[in-house]
Amino acid sequence: MIIACALLAGCAPHVVRVRVSEEDIIRANEAVLEGDKAFSNNEDYPALIKYLEASRLNPNSEFIFNKLGIAYARLKFYREAASSFLQSIALNSKYPYSFNNLGSVYFAQKENRKAEKYFQRAIRLSGDVASFHVNLGTLYFETRKYSAAMAELRHALQIDPETLKKAPGINLSAEVEKGSGNFQKHYLMARLYASTGNADRAVESLQKALTGGFDDLDSLEKEPDFNPIRQDKSFMEFMGMARLILKPQ
Repeated sequence: MIIACALLAGCAPHVVRVRVSEEDIIRANEAVLEGDKAFSNNEDYPALIKYLEASRLNPNSEFIFNKLGIAYARLKFYREAASSFLQSIALNSKYPYSFNNLGSVYFAQKENRKAEKYFQRAIRLSGDVASFHVNLGTLYFETRKYSAAMAELRHALQIDPETLKKAPGINLSAEVEKGSGNFQKHYLMARLYASTGNADRAVESLQKALTGGFDDLDSLEKEPDFNPIRQDKSFMEFMGMARLILKPQ
C-alpha cells in the first residue's frame, strides 16, 4: 500500500533499513553480477530474476533497485520499474541515476511533465552526466521546445562528444517516438551530428527530414553546423540529390 500510494503521488516511499548479514551481501553481489551478464547478453528475463534475488538478499541497496528498475523497464513493466526506482530514491535521495531512470519511465508512458521533473532533478544532482542532458533534450524535442532541446544536447556534447553514439549503461535513455513525421526534429538532429563531424548520422537524419517534408535548401546550404562535413562524400551526394528534388526545374 505504501508503494502504491507513492506511485500515485510521484514521491519516494518511506523505507526502513533492515539488518543484512555479510553472507547475504556477498550472495546479493554475486546475483547482481549474474544479472549484469544476462543483461549484457540481452537476456532480460534472466537478468530480472537475478536482480530480484539480489534485492531480496540485500534490500538496503539503491544500486540494486536501480538495476531492477532498468530490467523491468526493458520488459515494459513500467509500474514495477517506477516502484523500483522510487525504492532506490528512498534509500538514497542523492543517487541521480534513479531520478533519470524514473523520468525515462514516465517519458515512455507520455507523462511528459513528470518526466521533465525527474530529468531536471537528476541534472541538479549531477549536471556533468551527458546522458541526463540527452534525455531532457529528447523530451524537449518531442514536446517541440526546439531551442531548449538544442541547448540540452549541445551541453551534452560539450560534456562528452561521443554521447550520442553510446548505449545506456546504468541509466535508461529517453527514446524518440518513431514515425512522428516531425521533419524539424530530424533537421536539428542532423545539425547536431554534423557539428561533431558525424557525417553518416547527419545524412541519415537529413534523409528523414527530407522525407518528412523539409524543403529549406537555403538554410541547409548556409548553416555553419554543417561545415565540418561539407567535403564528406555522403553529404555531398545528399546535397546533390536534395538540389534535384527541391530546386525548381
